[in-house]
Amino acid sequence: MDNNKLMTEGVKMGVLFVVLFALSLYIPALGTIASLFLLLPFLVYSAKYSVRAATGFAAICLLVSLLLGGVTAVPFALLFILPGTVMGMMVQKNRDKFSIFMAGSLLFLLNIVVLYAMVMGMSGDQAVNISESFRQSYEESAKMMESLGTPLPEEAVEQAQEVFDYLLALMPALLVLFSMGSMLVMMAISFPIAKKLGVDVPKFKPFREWQVPKSILWYYIILLLASLIALPEKGTMWYFSYINIMFMLQFCLLIQGLSFLYFTAHLKKWPQIIPILITVFSILILPLLYIVRLLGIIDLGFDLRQRLQRKI
Repeated sequence: MDNNKLMTEGVKMGVLFVVLFALSLYIPALGTIASLFLLLPFLVYSAKYSVRAATGFAAICLLVSLLLGGVTAVPFALLFILPGTVMGMMVQKNRDKFSIFMAGSLLFLLNIVVLYAMVMGMSGDQAVNISESFRQSYEESAKMMESLGTPLPEEAVEQAQEVFDYLLALMPALLVLFSMGSMLVMMAISFPIAKKLGVDVPKFKPFREWQVPKSILWYYIILLLASLIALPEKGTMWYFSYINIMFMLQFCLLIQGLSFLYFTAHLKKWPQIIPILITVFSILILPLLYIVRLLGIIDLGFDLRQRLQRKI
């Protein structure tokens, strides 16, 4: 009976994967939406059945992806098969949702890196220097505008190139954030559906209770001091490492600051719209973002939450 159930659910989840994967590959209009659900079959199956059964199901789906889209489709399939299977196993072992999220994000990121490396390897000498390509395109646009009688200031061209070079150097950190954001969206879609399909999925703690490790603050201070001693010069490995690590640390402090605001709003019984508006405006208005990040630093360093609770 158990084997029949295992096989029946395997077929159902397999068909779901085939439909979603085919849509992702061959129908661009629906592909992006369909790909957001690709985690679901593996999450559900590996959460319900043994590691051996889940591994076998993943292997069969990988073979199906090869038949559907050829060799090039396999790395894309792995983006969802590996994280979904591991996350389902963690759900079965009653791991907390944050641990599941981090594991899924890491696997998703590793698969993106492998996929990128494969694409660059296959392109060989035809690999494109993105920064140089952008510079040439921008210069061509500037020349076109100049020919039309509205030349762009040279400073604007240089500033645009500097911004793009900075973003290009920041690509590893942006890739991490992209992986975490993508995984968060996929979990928000897949977990409620998995619950309806009989999987006992965990929940996140309320955002107001989120706190990053206090060691983040020490890393931030040490990195700031290190940048004063050895100035990060553009083009060096130290510059590349500094801006990526600093970006991630600042992001963690921003999360801490926003979490503190939600905690304060809950404690003071403010309308829920207030912290939501602050979150939105802190993304749009740079000075406000700095203030929220500073709140995160103070909260980590001086336990503002405990001080607030003592006053009430």
